[in-house]
Amino acid sequence: MARAALATLVPDLSITGYMVQMGPHKIDRSAFDWDQIAQNPFWTPDATAATDWAAYLDDLRKSGNSVGAIVEITARGVPAGLGAPIYAKLDTDLGAAMLSINAVKAVEIGEGMDAATLTGEANADEITMGPDGPVYSSNHAGGILGGISTGQDVVLRFAVKPTSSILKPRQTITKSGEATQIVTKGRHDPCVGIRAVPVGEAMAACVLLDHILLQRGQIGGQIGQTRGQIG
Repeated sequence: MARAALATLVPDLSITGYMVQMGPHKIDRSAFDWDQIAQNPFWTPDATAATDWAAYLDDLRKSGNSVGAIVEITARGVPAGLGAPIYAKLDTDLGAAMLSINAVKAVEIGEGMDAATLTGEANADEITMGPDGPVYSSNHAGGILGGISTGQDVVLRFAVKPTSSILKPRQTITKSGEATQIVTKGRHDPCVGIRAVPVGEAMAACVLLDHILLQRGQIGGQIGQTRGQIG
């Protein structure tokens, strides 16, 4: 429903999720291909990674083990001006939405944790004026500055932990505190990160729609189509 509303209000906005890492295995960013995302079961833009991950995950599955993953979400065509500098930050709401997904343990936007390794000079997204408005030299901020969208791609990643329901025995305790072992029987999901991709897309859609509607409520129909255009 959020996607349908966004398609009407902001037709040029698109939200795409994809896996960029499974366990220790990362994609090759130089081989990034948007068209590959829907062509493999891992929603990954790297065709070679998809082949390698299939063999890796099959071995884990057969051994009764599991592994985590990192999912990246890119929202293109996001209008500038969504969010607020304090209580309704766009990045705050996106982070909360992603962390509300089961098994998600961390979220980062733009450079994320890697921003700590950069200098202010290297991290700055310099701005110049182009024929159609502001032009940015880079997107280290992930499309959000000071809690407000810049009009660039909004880029975020979230880490999904390995599922704890594995076939390998693990130490635990009983209700009375006695030592024992636990083995999960039945369905075994070796990487929940795969199923988290469309969930992350959906959560991003909900948050972006919320902020577009908030903005329309504050300043009228300046973002998205007007009531007459919607029909």
